[in-house]
Amino acid sequence: MSESKQLTVVEQPQQVALTALDRAVIALGGTEREDALKALAKKYADITEVKNKAGRQQVHAAAMELANERIATKKTGETAREDANALQKAVIDRQKVLIGIVEPEEKRLIALRDKFDEAEEAEKQAKAAAEQARITKIKNRIEAFMLDAVSAIAGTAAEIDAYATRLSETVISLEEFSEFAGEAQVKRDNTVKWLRERQQQAVEQEAEAARIAAERVQLERERAEAAERERIAALARAEREAKDRAERERVAAEQQAAQERAAEAMRQQQAEHEARMAAQQAEIDRQQAAIDAERQRQADEAARVEREKQAAIAAEAARVAQEERRKREVTEAAARAEAQRIESARIAAEIEALRREREQFAINGPGDVEIIETLAKHYNVEIGDVMEWIKKFDYAAADEHFAAANVAANHLEKAA
Repeated sequence: MSESKQLTVVEQPQQVALTALDRAVIALGGTEREDALKALAKKYADITEVKNKAGRQQVHAAAMELANERIATKKTGETAREDANALQKAVIDRQKVLIGIVEPEEKRLIALRDKFDEAEEAEKQAKAAAEQARITKIKNRIEAFMLDAVSAIAGTAAEIDAYATRLSETVISLEEFSEFAGEAQVKRDNTVKWLRERQQQAVEQEAEAARIAAERVQLERERAEAAERERIAALARAEREAKDRAERERVAAEQQAAQERAAEAMRQQQAEHEARMAAQQAEIDRQQAAIDAERQRQADEAARVEREKQAAIAAEAARVAQEERRKREVTEAAARAEAQRIESARIAAEIEALRREREQFAINGPGDVEIIETLAKHYNVEIGDVMEWIKKFDYAAADEHFAAANVAANHLEKAA
């Protein structure tokens, strides 16, 4: 280090410091001038009224005497102000000269100081960045428990169970997670619990899907059976209609033949006596009664067929209603399954957003203003006090302290 230089100070004769008011009093004639003006102001106090021209001249002469003193005082003051202004300008010029002597050296020394401070601050920032990177890496490993679990729940219940078992057996060591080992263990356990809940949901969903599939097979089987019954019923209806049509044609043919035979007999026996005609008429009446009876039987048979048809229609309507009800149940089950899938997707999206938010917070941390406001609020002090604390904060000492604390914690852990 170079030899320090000393400044030689020339001692000046001791002088009595005068205030600005004292200098102003002296510049305007001192207290003697003030006393003379006070005496002059009282000199004509006895003049209270002007009664004639002589009195007016006396008042005018007195006023002019006062005016002359006022003007003289004003000129003296203006002269003193001009001197003061000239002195002020000279002082400013001299001040610049004197400052110019020391200011360059001051700036050079400050630049050396700032360069050292900047290098020291850069070293502190590098250490802080390395520590933050280490913490971020551990935090990411902890968050990976849930992020990987979100991917795992896309599998079957058995796959989720296998993943949850593997995760529950994961060893949380101080070597890997350091001071965050406790947080990592809690995160792992919570993730395993969450996976077990998702596993139970998957079991229920798979059971519900199996039930729906079974119902779908049963529904298809019932549809096939109903179609077969409809086919058989259609064949039966067609057979009945064919028989009815043949019977009607046969009866009509018999009636036509009987009518033709009766007409022929009537033509051949027209000449016979009234008794034979009566017998023939009786025979015709008997045949007509048989025909009417046959028609009545056919009408009854048609009514019975219609009743059976209506009963079949009612049964089919009931079957269709049951089938629609089962369809609704299947649709509702599918909707519940879709709602569960959407809920799972929403949970996964929320977890992803939380992960990103934590990553950003881990990378960026709270802002400078937020840190200062939080400390001020916590310790109930002013923001300026916290800023003074930060200026005095010793990063190197803090690093050594926390490093020693970590070593002690590791020793205690090994001893336990």
